[in-house]
Amino acid sequence: MGILYQHVMSPIRIAGHLLKNRIISAPTTMHTASNGEPYPSEAGIRILEDRAKAGVGLVTCAGVAIGGANDDGIHCSWDVIKPNNRNRLCELVERVHFHGAKCTMELLGILPDGWTVSDGCSVMGWAIGRGEAPRSVLDQFKQDCIDTATELKKIGFDGILVHFGHSIPIAQFLSPLTNRRTDEYGGSTENRCRYPKEILDGVRTAIGKDMIIEVRISGTEFAHGGIDVEEGIRIGEILQENADILQISAGMHNPDWMTVTHPCGFLPPMPNVFLAETFKKSGRIDKPVSTIGGIGSIADADAIIAAGKADFAVMARALIADIDVLKKGLEGHQDDVTPCIKCMRCHDSDNYANHMQCSVNPRVGIESALERVEAPAERKSVAVIGGGPAGMMAALTAEERGHSVTLYEKGKELGGKLRFADYVSFKYPLAAFKDYLIRQVEKSAIDVKLGTEAMPESLAQYDAVIAAVGAEPVVPPIPGVEHAKKAIGVYGRESELGQKIVIVGGGEIGCETALHLADHGKSVTLIEMRESLAPDASKTHRDELIVELNKRAKSIVCILSARCTAIAADSVVYEIDGKRIIQPTDATVLSAGMSPLTTKADSYMGVTDNYAEVGDCVKARTVEWAVKEGFYAAMNIK
Repeated sequence: MGILYQHVMSPIRIAGHLLKNRIISAPTTMHTASNGEPYPSEAGIRILEDRAKAGVGLVTCAGVAIGGANDDGIHCSWDVIKPNNRNRLCELVERVHFHGAKCTMELLGILPDGWTVSDGCSVMGWAIGRGEAPRSVLDQFKQDCIDTATELKKIGFDGILVHFGHSIPIAQFLSPLTNRRTDEYGGSTENRCRYPKEILDGVRTAIGKDMIIEVRISGTEFAHGGIDVEEGIRIGEILQENADILQISAGMHNPDWMTVTHPCGFLPPMPNVFLAETFKKSGRIDKPVSTIGGIGSIADADAIIAAGKADFAVMARALIADIDVLKKGLEGHQDDVTPCIKCMRCHDSDNYANHMQCSVNPRVGIESALERVEAPAERKSVAVIGGGPAGMMAALTAEERGHSVTLYEKGKELGGKLRFADYVSFKYPLAAFKDYLIRQVEKSAIDVKLGTEAMPESLAQYDAVIAAVGAEPVVPPIPGVEHAKKAIGVYGRESELGQKIVIVGGGEIGCETALHLADHGKSVTLIEMRESLAPDASKTHRDELIVELNKRAKSIVCILSARCTAIAADSVVYEIDGKRIIQPTDATVLSAGMSPLTTKADSYMGVTDNYAEVGDCVKARTVEWAVKEGFYAAMNIK
């Protein structure tokens, strides 16, 4: 019997190490798994150990600080020098090795004290740095990299990933856009590569040839004047001498290009694979190449390897959305893999709720706690009211735990508010998740009653009731508001709106609706009473929205600090700075938020002692909270 997905599952030897397959787990943001310890916490070790247990060939860790631990109050900062700090790093390596995976550590190329390659450059794409790093700083940082790699080898790591991509400070040396130095480290491609190459040469000399060195670069920065594909290949040619694997990523660590570095729904699936393929097939790169960026299944990874586009596939978010992504694929159950919706909540965990979490996987961040949850003492009958994401997750979780579940949905189909995603080009990941939930319900033993509104008096037969009845659009008391259409109702009916559209409300939904209508050829005016757009969106997604709005500036006009005062059939009146303005329109779309159907949900209280309300009927929020609360409620049915 042949091996399923034999290309990606085939072993390979790198720097003397036998990797059991071609799947690499990328370094994942772990800041919320740290409480300031100069060593990995148990939660941090667990995140990485679980990836090894999931079957990847190589686990790349993140968190070691170059030049010594420096607790900034946010990031992991692990110390490789003090023995009592190294103890936990040794344990981390062994727990990864136990599951048959190799273990490497990312060395993040961030110069100390805010120094950058040249004056005016930013640190990690945000604040402007201290200025051009002097030779003394560069010499010390290079030595710190060498010393750190040396200590990692002593600890037992099988290799390192040197991060020279995404326009972080060391990567800025490589780019003609950011490197404006006039010394031996600036100017030609060879000079721009000189300092990163010195680091690689020094590390290789110190650790020898029996330790893996993977080098991440941006194959293109996409920015005008930056690294393009041809320049990226020239950089790869120079840096490959002391590299065992070249990881070809893309983009820059700033708001304009984060959506390329961490591909979201505004880009097609796996948009950066072409770069690895171009490098590999250029005839100028003789080292194995890895590709990264939205690779969501073992089937996709196998197709990449089989086609000769790369030698390794690097996964990050796919392993967060479903830690069993490889297992399910290898068992022929790809349809059962929970798809990543590319929302970047995981990436933003260090500044969003300060807890590692995932919109589609409610287990993330509480794995250890879930292991202590006992199985139900008896099989209960459970009624779930509402077939949106909260209701479907609650029903699936209760059924998985052995309960008898009936799911009531008053509409004709499941999906709830997520059904809008079927009509939006950049929401294809969310549509895939909605379809996944529906498939899982259809495969289960859940008794689904479509077109049936659950009445409180009919629920007394159940041991537990979970209300997931959702929310409805807010209709503000604006004169003439009856002339407006609700945002949720325009999807799939775009042709009925005419050409000139006014959207009242510039939150996340309003911005996404504006983008959607612009993509349908509409001319959109977006009116928002606050000073900024989409303040309700997570940090990275908000950055993406602003970038996309700017790209469509010819089709979308955004008006901030403006208050809508009246709506007519063919116009909208708003005030800004005390001035009254009449805006002609063919259609007005309301996006003033959602109001939870609390009264409806509360009508089911008292039917049973075991009762919960979940999702938007508690408070209108994102799919993440719907999924999480549905899961929690079902897990607590004893």
